[in-house]
Amino acid sequence: MSAEIAAIIAHAEVLRSDARALAACAERLRAIEAELKAGGGAPDWLHASVTAHLAACAAAAADLETAAQRLSRYADKASP
Repeated sequence: MSAEIAAIIAHAEVLRSDARALAACAERLRAIEAELKAGGGAPDWLHASVTAHLAACAAAAADLETAAQRLSRYADKASP
């Protein structure tokens, strides 16, 4: 395996790790969102902010996972 392919594979793993971190963040935000709904009394802007951040984390996690998959496929096809 060439150094270039190894670097691509390593980068894909970093992206997967980042995707997992963002997915975990989204799960924590889901728990916060549920607690806010259950507790009541939180201002609407806080609900909106948590929901927006949750969506951003979930979207970024999905995008990073897609990029990692594409890099992995590229590395597989480029390997002799």
